[in-house]
Amino acid sequence: MDFTIEELSLDAWPSIKTLVYDGWIIRLAKGYTNRANSVNPLYQSKIKLDEKIEYCETIFRRENLPAVYKILGCDEYKTLDEKLEGLHYKKFHETSVQVCDNIKILKNEFTGITVKDHFDDAWIEAVIKFNQIKNDDVAAFRAILNNVAGEKIIVSKETKGAIAGCGYGVMGRGFVGIFDIVVSEDERGKGYGKEIIKTILSEAGKKCMGKSYLQVMLNNPIALHLYGKLGFKEIYRYWYRKQPV
Repeated sequence: MDFTIEELSLDAWPSIKTLVYDGWIIRLAKGYTNRANSVNPLYQSKIKLDEKIEYCETIFRRENLPAVYKILGCDEYKTLDEKLEGLHYKKFHETSVQVCDNIKILKNEFTGITVKDHFDDAWIEAVIKFNQIKNDDVAAFRAILNNVAGEKIIVSKETKGAIAGCGYGVMGRGFVGIFDIVVSEDERGKGYGKEIIKTILSEAGKKCMGKSYLQVMLNNPIALHLYGKLGFKEIYRYWYRKQPV
């Protein structure tokens, strides 16, 4: 399997600590989000599977966290997935990875849109509010954003003098990854999320990015429908396995 999208998404949503262990990438970020706190078994291994699982559990135990694995829906992960299931690791958050091959450049189509190349305090505070990020997780959230090293497209939608929606893209290798599309609860249903996504795609197109990718959980039919209308198509799925506690 081609792991290009996986590598790009690791950079677009980085962890705070990273260990590389015999082809497995272990990511830790004080427990904030599974993407940043999970084992990503991307590459070939030599060490026996039982030994590797025990090592990963030890690493997470030191962080006072249960071990979590990101499992891709492909043959390379079948043995590991079955092993974790046998160890009673819970399967959750099945997610669709989707790609759009047709990025269109817009001509000032939307009002109230601001585009920047960095995360500013107003954008960050809006995402914290809209996503209802807990106080204990704010520091980790800010640290993750600070660790995004790639070229960024940071978009906000303003209405009535305040930010109503946010999102960002990270560019690399001809792709733009789309992340954190979120709209204020009292402003939803007005198409602002679509405007933000289209703006990210348009700005990426201006910078010669030809494709886009995103990740959306299968239990989010509204987002799945929107992304389908925008030309995104599923290329594979992944899910997580969490150590029983």
